[in-house]
Amino acid sequence: MRCPKCSYLSYDDVQRCRNCGYDFSLATAPREVEPTVAIDPTHEPRAWEPSRRRRPGVMDAMPPAEGGPLDLPLFEDSPAPEPPPVMIPPAGPPLSVRRKVDITRPPARVDVPADVTDSRATSAAFEWSEEPTTPDMAAIVPEPAPPVAEVSDPIGPRLKAGIIDAFVLGSINLLVFWLTLRVAGVSLDEWRLLPVVPLAGFVFLLDTAYLVTFTAASGQTIGKMLSGVRVVYGDHGRVPFGHAVLRSVALLLCAIPAGLGLLPVFMDPERRGAHDRLAGTRVVPAA
Repeated sequence: MRCPKCSYLSYDDVQRCRNCGYDFSLATAPREVEPTVAIDPTHEPRAWEPSRRRRPGVMDAMPPAEGGPLDLPLFEDSPAPEPPPVMIPPAGPPLSVRRKVDITRPPARVDVPADVTDSRATSAAFEWSEEPTTPDMAAIVPEPAPPVAEVSDPIGPRLKAGIIDAFVLGSINLLVFWLTLRVAGVSLDEWRLLPVVPLAGFVFLLDTAYLVTFTAASGQTIGKMLSGVRVVYGDHGRVPFGHAVLRSVALLLCAIPAGLGLLPVFMDPERRGAHDRLAGTRVVPAA
């Protein structure tokens, strides 16, 4: 039995649908019976005849063409080629056939003045000497540098320069000592509390830097500038940096024992101390 509501199919004789619970007693209307078609026994099916279904078309009425080309609208005769927009000249003969053009140029002429009559004078510049020539060495060797002028008695200017430089360095050292007392918070009466070795080493480096800088730059410290003398290396003038360092360190070491290391300057005929001979320098008047 099929439920008219949910179309559930059941093979038992029940009053309600097991799927949706529909009551079959409510369906009182009888089912419609499909109509039956009566078949005539005398009717025979007509056999398939393909000749009757075929209809003659237009192509059957037109006879086939014999022999000529097909004239279809899809193909057209190619138009005539158009002339190029630029006229191309015809090709010339190959290079092997062309005639060589003989271009003759007149030789270059040099106008010779009329007063030149000696032929050897004009051709001497183009003739090579068979004997080797040696250059003149006197023209190649540079001229020696002019000797450095010396002072007959340079003790006065050198002594004056030494006093001025000692005053400048003493002022710098006192300033460093006073600033160290202020930074350390020590009074002047307690200066013995300061470390002597680090302070002395710093002052020595500061004085050496003063002497090296001025000597290597111009050969003149502040005292030598005011005294009119300068330090030179040999006869070449400017003192190299390494020699300036060596001279400055030796000068300070000679001046530490109350200046006793500088006494050879007064005894030497060239007025050169131990620091000058060690660094290869000398003191001369400034140019």
